[in-house]
Amino acid sequence: MRFIFVPLMLATMAAAPSRAADAPAAPDPVLAEASNLAGLVMFMESGAPGMVLAIVRGDNSLVLGYGETKKGDKRTPDGDSLLRLNSITKVFTTEVLVSLVAEGKLQLTDPLQRYARDATVPAFDARPITLLDLATHSAALPREMGEAPPDAAPRAWPTREDRWKWLPGYKLPWAPGAIAAYSNVGFDLLADAIEAAGGQPYPDLLRTRVTPHWAWRTPLRADARAMRQADDRDRPRRRPCVDTHATDSGGLYSTGNDMARWLRHNIKDADGALALSHAVYRQRQALRAAIGFDEAGPMAGLGLGWVIVAAEGIRPMLVAKSGGGVGFMSYIAFAPGRDVGLFVAVSRVDFAMFSRLTEAANALIATLVTR
Repeated sequence: MRFIFVPLMLATMAAAPSRAADAPAAPDPVLAEASNLAGLVMFMESGAPGMVLAIVRGDNSLVLGYGETKKGDKRTPDGDSLLRLNSITKVFTTEVLVSLVAEGKLQLTDPLQRYARDATVPAFDARPITLLDLATHSAALPREMGEAPPDAAPRAWPTREDRWKWLPGYKLPWAPGAIAAYSNVGFDLLADAIEAAGGQPYPDLLRTRVTPHWAWRTPLRADARAMRQADDRDRPRRRPCVDTHATDSGGLYSTGNDMARWLRHNIKDADGALALSHAVYRQRQALRAAIGFDEAGPMAGLGLGWVIVAAEGIRPMLVAKSGGGVGFMSYIAFAPGRDVGLFVAVSRVDFAMFSRLTEAANALIATLVTR
């Protein structure tokens, strides 16, 4: 998002975690005990320069930082350290979506064509792409339009002009709704439709419809030139933070403190509207294939942006979302009806490591849920 910049500055290890700047003097002893060893092990096994962990239990939360904000700076990250959310951005997008549904400004069954202006949206044997298809990764669209240009800044391509020029010429390989396959470009198109239905620029819709409800404190329009980007082992050079409004599927930034507040907002769902995004719309067994959803455990169903992981053994059912790339990997999950959730971000891109990290995060949630 062009209006919320927050690269987490993380790097190599300080053995003891730091607490969030605004954490209470006497945090929930249950959260403290549960996270004491578990958080440290998660960090050490990640191999990341640094990590931020936020845990929520009822009205209580604990935000911890591990390592360094930048390699060699000897500053431990905390709840105000800035980080890329990457694809966790998508579940902010669907919160805006359901707010418009609740007001009757759009319906999930609306065809994308309704919001396409003069462009022609492809269909498959007369089956159109709907907003629900886009929000559940089942619109028969690819993960990406193609390779980004070499000079493209992170999360700044494709632009709206790029994707709407590309879309009319794309041939759907199967009927929308039949197969779920993770799609970043699909969520960018969804944000375009939300913007058209809401009658405002997408960042303004996010600012007015989502963040006021849970006291988001990350500064708006922070100076991107002042940001430092953590090392990304997948790239030969550091990637600066830039205006990322072009890709509403992955451009949002935040802090551990704000993500703890947003977790509590989702867990409590005070007005019930978020139940629309947490509900299961695509059951795995009803799909012909499900591609790209199992990094945090086998996907049992898809909500609006959210991935539903079925209960197994002592682990409760989880509503979860992950994100990765451009220096960071992040994960958010909560147990609906159990008042427990977790957010974790590390400054290292490694998908094998991330699978182990999410497994440990899910196990930590299980320690806090006993009913």
